Amino acid sequence: MYIHFFDLDPDEKQGQALPLIYVWPVPYQGTVSFGYGTKDGPEAILKASYQIETYDARLDVDIEDLCHFITLPFQRTNVAGPEYLYQDMENFLSRFDPKKDFLLTLGGEHSISFPLFKFYARAFQDLVILQIDAHADLRQEYEGSRFSHACIMARARDLGLRIVQIGIRSLCQEEAEYIKEHNGHDLLTFFAWELPDPLHTARLCREFIGHSPVYISFDVDGLDPAIMPGTGTPEPGGIDYNWLNEFWFKFWPGPKLVGMDICELAPQPYNVVSESVAVKCIFNILTNYLKKQQE
Repeated sequence: MYIHFFDLDPDEKQGQALPLIYVWPVPYQGTVSFGYGTKDGPEAILKASYQIETYDARLDVDIEDLCHFITLPFQRTNVAGPEYLYQDMENFLSRFDPKKDFLLTLGGEHSISFPLFKFYARAFQDLVILQIDAHADLRQEYEGSRFSHACIMARARDLGLRIVQIGIRSLCQEEAEYIKEHNGHDLLTFFAWELPDPLHTARLCREFIGHSPVYISFDVDGLDPAIMPGTGTPEPGGIDYNWLNEFWFKFWPGPKLVGMDICELAPQPYNVVSESVAVKCIFNILTNYLKKQQE
């Protein structure tokens, strides 16, 4: 069992005034509709993190000098359905304070994000979700469930949360009509086929978000399957790795980041590229945010 994210022992940083990040593995796979394996995503990410260098040459900083990590116990997955899992997750989250505790949640399928949305929305009524995804996830229900992975952003909208979507390239007509009605108001959608350059995209996102805090919900299928083959519903034409890294570099300094999740990793046998890319994406988000917080 891999318990130290990036192989960094939190005991080595005791006494140092560094931000604390809780790493919470939630290996739920209950509403997947195509490929399987997301239940193995959290452990694969933890394992891959041991092989990733913790120094960022561009920023000239080591992540161990920016924060320290505590890996929480794996969430037991309730097979009775997502509503029951949500109750278990909310019970666990009750021991944390959304105003000060940063949770990095490792899915599992994308439906696991909903209790995190509720958790942070209680503390930040103006919270904005920044969604990296191939799919809009704005269906009111899918395959008979309102809590399917395909409905997670519709549930965020039920909470009154504004959403920024980046990389969208697969949606139904119902979702397309919703985006047309709301885009630019309480929703900002960047389709993959018309993404501006990273600097322009970052500027538009900051203008939309304003002074509100941000929660990042990262579905790995938002990336191009050439670099992220290990996911249940791959879609061609996704976000380029270098484009996304440049986006984070330009996005901060900017909004306060209160928490994040990364979901839908389905590791492939004899191929570790997907989990390695997932760890690097987490690394790039955190180093850019934390380093620029210090400046």
